[in-house]
Amino acid sequence: MRRNKRVAAMAAACLMSVNIFGMTAWADTTTESIATVEAAPVVEAGPSTAGPVVAETTAAVTETAAATTAAQQTVAETTSAGPSSSVGNSATTTVIGPGAGLGSGNSQASSGDFLGQEVSGSVIQVTENYTYDQMSADLNTLKSKYGNHMTVSTYGTSLDGRNLYEVVVGNANAPKHVLIQASIHAREHMTSLLVMKQIEYALAFYDTGSTGGKTVADRFNQVAIHFLPMVNPDGVTLSQLGINGLKSLDLRNIVQSAYAQDTALGRTTASFENYLRTWKANARGVDLNQNFPYEWENGSGTATSASFSGYGGPSAVSEPESQALKTITESRTWSETISYHAMGGIIYWDIAANKVKAQSQELAQAVSAVTGYTCYASPGKAGYKDWTQAKDNPIPGITVEIGKTTCPLPVEQFPTIWAQNKSVWVVALDYAISH
Repeated sequence: MRRNKRVAAMAAACLMSVNIFGMTAWADTTTESIATVEAAPVVEAGPSTAGPVVAETTAAVTETAAATTAAQQTVAETTSAGPSSSVGNSATTTVIGPGAGLGSGNSQASSGDFLGQEVSGSVIQVTENYTYDQMSADLNTLKSKYGNHMTVSTYGTSLDGRNLYEVVVGNANAPKHVLIQASIHAREHMTSLLVMKQIEYALAFYDTGSTGGKTVADRFNQVAIHFLPMVNPDGVTLSQLGINGLKSLDLRNIVQSAYAQDTALGRTTASFENYLRTWKANARGVDLNQNFPYEWENGSGTATSASFSGYGGPSAVSEPESQALKTITESRTWSETISYHAMGGIIYWDIAANKVKAQSQELAQAVSAVTGYTCYASPGKAGYKDWTQAKDNPIPGITVEIGKTTCPLPVEQFPTIWAQNKSVWVVALDYAISH
């Protein structure tokens, strides 16, 4: 509920006239996006239909409606005033990013702009369940096709023996580096498909693409992007393929015990099959995005033992997947991190202990301008972005939540999600170059 009280203020932070490469457009919040945002944390808590959750959802919607009305009034007043006016404390701002025409992610590329094109003969095929095995095969194909512009390596291994892949696009010796990660939450596996499409798109137009008067190649000479397309491959496999997707009998037993416990405690009323479909954790029932050192002991987890969702683990960074992500994060200086999650069409950019507040907000506003997503602060604890913003040598970062319904997201939503996010990696490059 703490997020609700920030709705109007944070909506105003992203409701502003933005100037992208000299072309002014308006990024706006909508009733739908704000209502979805406030419902998302409650709906995504899991399949339980307990009364207190319903009550909290109703209260959230009521508060959201008031905030939405205020935000809509601000939009109307600002739009009528024109680009010279300001919203809240934000005047007309130069935002890093490609093209013009913001709105709900339906950006219109300028003449000759590669963002108006799609990849011919695409390797990455859109599917409901983009699996670890398919991703591994696709990485091999991309490597054989675009190997002079990319490197594929592993930065760790999951509990069930799957590789944790790092894909570097651009000049590995560049002075600046960006980290983009996906599928730290298992049921949010559409984010892996999205990031793999971004990788292919960047590679396909590496030599020929240009936007905003700058070539893709020139950007990648200055900045390398490190994509981690599936941070939690065991959990993704469990969500997509069920219990038989796990190789380890010990891990299968942990998952079955978690279901029995969650059922006994009333944390789920779902069938075992549906319980696994909504699995967020790794194969040991630990929510990896509640397993990082920032405020881990005060984390907001809802479970005290292995579960599909909400268990922060026996200690901070207890899992091989979170250990590997922490290690790669500490391996170099990063210009920014972007963490893909689902759902809501929102961008979380702030926490109470954020040491890179201004930079994170600027990045959030730039990504909001091309996606149409609304920006919010959050009281997050023990999450990856929370830790990166609060640690020594902090890193500007955002969490981008795609989609509009409970996870796993239906494949029918992907065309819209792709249109909203296809240029986010370009925004990330431009942000790094300018900072």
